[in-house]
Amino acid sequence: MIGQRDLAGLVDGPGPWRARLLVLILRVTLIAGVLVYLPSAYVALAKGLPSIALAATLALVVVLTLVLSPGVAFRWSATFYCLNFYVLGVALIVWFRPMSQIFLFAVTTFTTILLGLRVGFVSSILCTLTLLAMGLIGWAAPGVLWPGRSVDLTSWGVITLSFALVNMVVTLAIGVVLAMLDDALEREIGARVSLDRERTVLRTLIDTLPDIIFTKDRQGRYVIVNAATLAQADVAREADLIGKLDSDVFPPERAHDYLEGDRRVFGGEELRNVEVRTVRADGRTTWHLTTKVPLLDASGAPTGLIGIGRDITDRKRAEAERSHLLSRLQVQIERMPLAYLTTDADFRFTRWNPAAERLFGYSEAEVLGRHPFDVIVTEQSRADMTRIFAEVVAGNMDAHVEAENRTRDGRTITCEWHNTPIIEADGTFAGLLSLAQDVTERHNLEHQLRQAQKMEAVGQLAGGVAHDFNNLLTLINGYSELLLADQQLGAVARASAQAIREAGERATTLTRQLLGFSRKSLLQPRVLDLNTVVADTSAMLRRLIGENIILSTVLAPRLHHVKIDPSQLNQVLMNLVVNARDAMPSGGRLTLETGNVMRGAENEEGAAETPSFAHAMLSITDTGGGMTPDVMARIFEPFYTTKPVGVGTGLGLAMVFGVVRQSGGSIDVQSAPGSGSRFTLYFPAVADPIPAEVVATEAVPDVSGHETILIVEDEENVRELLLRSLARHGYTLLTANDGHDALRVATRHKGGIDLVLTDVVMPHMGGPELVTSLRTRLPAVKALFMSGYTDDAMVRHGLLMADVSFIQKPYTPLALARKIRDVLDDVPEAGAIRAH
Repeated sequence: MIGQRDLAGLVDGPGPWRARLLVLILRVTLIAGVLVYLPSAYVALAKGLPSIALAATLALVVVLTLVLSPGVAFRWSATFYCLNFYVLGVALIVWFRPMSQIFLFAVTTFTTILLGLRVGFVSSILCTLTLLAMGLIGWAAPGVLWPGRSVDLTSWGVITLSFALVNMVVTLAIGVVLAMLDDALEREIGARVSLDRERTVLRTLIDTLPDIIFTKDRQGRYVIVNAATLAQADVAREADLIGKLDSDVFPPERAHDYLEGDRRVFGGEELRNVEVRTVRADGRTTWHLTTKVPLLDASGAPTGLIGIGRDITDRKRAEAERSHLLSRLQVQIERMPLAYLTTDADFRFTRWNPAAERLFGYSEAEVLGRHPFDVIVTEQSRADMTRIFAEVVAGNMDAHVEAENRTRDGRTITCEWHNTPIIEADGTFAGLLSLAQDVTERHNLEHQLRQAQKMEAVGQLAGGVAHDFNNLLTLINGYSELLLADQQLGAVARASAQAIREAGERATTLTRQLLGFSRKSLLQPRVLDLNTVVADTSAMLRRLIGENIILSTVLAPRLHHVKIDPSQLNQVLMNLVVNARDAMPSGGRLTLETGNVMRGAENEEGAAETPSFAHAMLSITDTGGGMTPDVMARIFEPFYTTKPVGVGTGLGLAMVFGVVRQSGGSIDVQSAPGSGSRFTLYFPAVADPIPAEVVATEAVPDVSGHETILIVEDEENVRELLLRSLARHGYTLLTANDGHDALRVATRHKGGIDLVLTDVVMPHMGGPELVTSLRTRLPAVKALFMSGYTDDAMVRHGLLMADVSFIQKPYTPLALARKIRDVLDDVPEAGAIRAH
């Protein structure tokens, strides 16, 4: 009827334990009361005691009512229950005399248990007074309570006192015990509440933490697990993991690893911050930082373990990525073409990549821990570098600088530096990261560019004045030649004319040098053999250098042919030989050497390019005083000379450089103070044969003729010179001052016109356009162009776009007459006109 759960609920159930006890007592009383009531009522009615049956019935009804009224307050229910027993006890005493006082004893006991010690004492006093009162009534009025019976007051008093003593002692004992139980129970309940609260907080904390947290018993079974542990085990519920072994949940390999760790912990060892790599069932790899420590009992023996695991997968991935990036960075640093250097706060090297080794010649092992002053900084740069280092530490560093540095083999190079300070988190300077590259060649190229710009500027100046200046020189040279041709000219006048002629020739040479080095002159290249040129000019060169200098030639057999303007080549040779002569005032040896070489094609700045091509080489070597590097750096600059004022113009080598480069060649210079100089000229080889007319001995031609020549020249003085010089040779001459005038003259002329001698650049209509127009009426007319302009003007006016005959101003009357005769006689041009 009463289960164990009901008894356990007295302490552990909800609400005060007395209320739960009352409920239990009411249930037991109702059940037992029914069992007692039936025979008691039957006996009472059988013996003619209906009042006893009624009292029992009323008592049972009260108990039933209280059982069916759970909402009644506990104190009221307890009070009614105890009063119900009190009334029933009094009734039973009346009917059964003092032997029924046990019911009053029960009333006090129940009151003390249910309502406490104070109410129990009141109940005990009430029950004692009730017994005393009933005894007095029975003694004073026999038959009122117990018909036919009298009460022995003495005996009744003894019974009442005994009842009071026992009742008081039992009440006190029960009350004190229950008070102590109440206190202990209160503390127990408080402890349990506090423990439950702590357990709740701890459990909430465990379940909330992202770390894996679990405990195991001595056999390795899981006892406590949190959500992260369930996720690691790939299970959804605690029931799927609690009480299970690792072998029940994880693959054998993982379970074995976990078991090995557990065994070490059960042996008393602590495993702290152990990195564990796990391959999940889905193939993902995770990393955990695991700690396992034993759980010990009071004796210190391990009863289990607690494990904590923190997911460090992201950190491991970041470390792997960082390691990968560092590896890639290391590879890039090792392979980068720039020198990569780092220093500490004292500017001592801490890193030195292979590019730095190639640039400066030192290995990394040789420079680590050393200061730049000990390795790569030149003596001249130390003051500047000390200032720069101070600015770096102060944070005022210029990130981009250029500096002179020295290499291991003693060379001085110019380096471009890109610097970045290394700053700690607290802002302190920790070192320097630098990137460096050798810009020496770039500086040289920039110098060459500036040199080329200077030459271009001078060339533009020369080209700008060439036309007018060449017209003037044409007049000077032409009239001086006419004067010299006059046989009746006196000696004094002839000497003056000769001086004028020589001055004109020098002016002509100077103009050609200006145009030559600036690459503004028109070349008439021919296929030549350098050996032949050297052999033909040797006699003239020997007279030029004097007897105190020995001239020797070393000519290579089967020399490649080259294509170059022979007059310009002769000028180049003369300039180089004169310079060599001036470098050997006390005599010496001058050697001209030829040879075949393979040489890479070169760009405009002189840097060699691949692949290599066959070249013919011509070198001029002297045993003079040589040149310093500073002088060598400027020898091709226009107007630069080391000769005294009035001795040199500074245009000789500039002209050499211009002509050689204009011819597609290149120059190499080697010299040192006290060791002489060597100029080596390289010309691209050509496969064309040397024309027979070039090497054949030419007879002096007859320049006279009877043909009709139309002279078109916008300069009146030059036109007059042409009339006077050509009239001597028997030609019929027509003149015009520009293209339109020439067309009118040609239209009015009744006869034919054999040759048009025309200037290229003229107002209104240029020479090429005039010739084109004339040939619509006179298809057979021949043309000879003349101009004082440079090749740029020729290109702009279309001259170089056709196969034409051309004579460059200034020219002499005889040279012009020969040229006219060649054109009229259809003598092939020795070389095509070309510009560079």
